[in-house]
Amino acid sequence: FYGCDAFEIRNQVAQDPGGWISKKLEIHKQQVMWAVSHEMARTVEDVLSRRTRALLLDAEESIRMAPAVAKMMADYFKYDEQWVEAQVQAYTQLANNYLIKG
Repeated sequence: FYGCDAFEIRNQVAQDPGGWISKKLEIHKQQVMWAVSHEMARTVEDVLSRRTRALLLDAEESIRMAPAVAKMMADYFKYDEQWVEAQVQAYTQLANNYLIKG
């Protein structure tokens, strides 16, 4: 689903076999980094909702992934821990609206 970029992303994933953020949803940290460095993703919501579709596929799993995604993004952009916490909180609040409550 990455079109002409799929080959490059698959190569990056192959070089980092332990980098799975979610095996359940088959989301790898290289996908996150690709979204940030090549697709202008700037928020955890952007990555987990629009780039990977994790929010729509499994909201609970996406909430679990949010801290790791925020940390990776913060490291890349050199943001502080407050940014990480704010992103995780905002994303969790949004994603809670997508949980199926029974």
